Amino acid sequence: MDNNDEEPVRLSLARLPTPLEQVHRIRDNWTVLIKRDDLTGTALCGNKVRKLEYLLAEAQSLGAKRVLTCGGIQSNHCRATAVAAAQLGLGCVLFLRTRTPPAPDVPATGNLKLDRLVGAEVRFVTPEEYQNRQALMADAAGAEGYVIPEGGSNALGSWGYIRAVDEMATQWDEPPSAIICATGSGGTLAGLAIGLQRLKLDIPLHGVAVCDDAAFFKSVIARISDEATARWPSLPRICADKVTVVEGYKGRGYALSTKAEMSDIERVARTSGLILDPVYTGKAFRPLLHEPERFGPRPLFIHTGGIFGLLT
Repeated sequence: MDNNDEEPVRLSLARLPTPLEQVHRIRDNWTVLIKRDDLTGTALCGNKVRKLEYLLAEAQSLGAKRVLTCGGIQSNHCRATAVAAAQLGLGCVLFLRTRTPPAPDVPATGNLKLDRLVGAEVRFVTPEEYQNRQALMADAAGAEGYVIPEGGSNALGSWGYIRAVDEMATQWDEPPSAIICATGSGGTLAGLAIGLQRLKLDIPLHGVAVCDDAAFFKSVIARISDEATARWPSLPRICADKVTVVEGYKGRGYALSTKAEMSDIERVARTSGLILDPVYTGKAFRPLLHEPERFGPRPLFIHTGGIFGLLT
């Protein structure tokens, strides 16, 4: 156990710092700041690589020969893990949730295509089997495997966005009126909450639920915060009720799109050149379009990547 709040060892996998850009053309007389974490790399684009810098450093320190993780069939996290593992010479086993596995003769697309390209072992599991994902991964890990939770969302992974707050605070001229991000496994939101409180920044934080509900994500934030302060006692403990979880934008459900969502993705792309994805950022950006007054005059949106989700 670590006995201080010094940043844990991390690998250099992401292209950091990512830019903090201003976008003006989406709505008249309105500026939104975009933290471009879709630019952390090419195959390693997105928010997950920030977490993996810490998780894979720990895997290496423990002498792991392979890593195991899980997610939906088009998981950005699983793709980033598979690519990073290949770069580091580690084996990778992915447990991908799907009701109907693709037929062997059907070419893979999107993230799944990249998973296979870099040599990850893919195991398809049903939604029912996925409920026991931690046990499945632990059983498959053996003595030389390192298990990474869904989304890299644990106390160690949260350091990716604790550090991202440090990074953003050096980039803005004045603090934004709010920070908004998509939340699917909760780790990015928890890291942002810890990072803001650690710097004593009183900026409203909003996580837009792309699945589950506010109660679920508040419980995740509380769990990760408890784990983080147990391991690094000087980190601030987060009151989950101070983090706003925005509901009402998950549409048909996780990784399922509506015509209205796709229309908004197209609108943003055509007015600004900003490419959102249908699973995370496309849903999470919608409250900025439809109730911008909720976030004040100068909101900051964390672009968490996901472009490969458009290519399926």
